[in-house]
Amino acid sequence: MRLFIAADINSRSKDLIENKLNYIKTEIKNDIKWTEKDKWHLTLKFIGESSTQEKENLIKALKNIDFAEKNEYIQFAKFDAFPSPDSARVIYLGLDRGEKELIELQQRLENELIKYGFEKDERDYIPHLTLGRNKGEAFKIKKELLVPNLFNIYARIESITLYQSQLKKSGPEYIELFSIK
Repeated sequence: MRLFIAADINSRSKDLIENKLNYIKTEIKNDIKWTEKDKWHLTLKFIGESSTQEKENLIKALKNIDFAEKNEYIQFAKFDAFPSPDSARVIYLGLDRGEKELIELQQRLENELIKYGFEKDERDYIPHLTLGRNKGEAFKIKKELLVPNLFNIYARIESITLYQSQLKKSGPEYIELFSIK
């Protein structure tokens, strides 16, 4: 089974993001596969293919972590893209407030998972909410969409969740396996 751990945000904030995103969609004419609102999350750790025993170890590790960030507010303020706005492949919302706290949370998670035999991710962690993926050629995002605080939306972290991701023709399906609310 394909697993990942994510921070989930409240539904009211998702509604506010969706309203702003509707405007963005009219400005971007490229072939984007937009992420469905009910699948929005901030990935903390992608695990990948895992056994039942590894899933159980992930749950044990999650139970050991103090999630002080739960019920805290973060602020989405930056519309951006990976690898860059000049060569957009993944379109996302970045954080203004709460970025440091999520990075620290992700590091605590990494350190706890090492105790259970999981490898540490060596890449820098960038907290973000994926809005869509470019299916065609990389493109340049218009400068007016990159202005600071275009979104300026506060969101509450509602839970930290272990998900199973099942890849389907229609897109990934996320199944909640364990959650700390």
